[in-house]
Amino acid sequence: MPHYRITVQPAKTDTAVTRIVEAKNQARAIAHVVSDTVVCALAEPYDFMALARAGGEIETAKEEA
Repeated sequence: MPHYRITVQPAKTDTAVTRIVEAKNQARAIAHVVSDTVVCALAEPYDFMALARAGGEIETAKEEA
């Protein structure tokens, strides 16, 4: 299986983390890293209020090509 170099750079920081992942394809390699670094859940009303208070904006995901 090939090895993929995945670099995660959080927005607005200079700190990047690079990981090497053995996987069948690029999508699986990315999914592996995301599965233990990202948490996703439906937003609750409080989340919207906290975002607005912090000056954040709701983002729109790009459609896949």
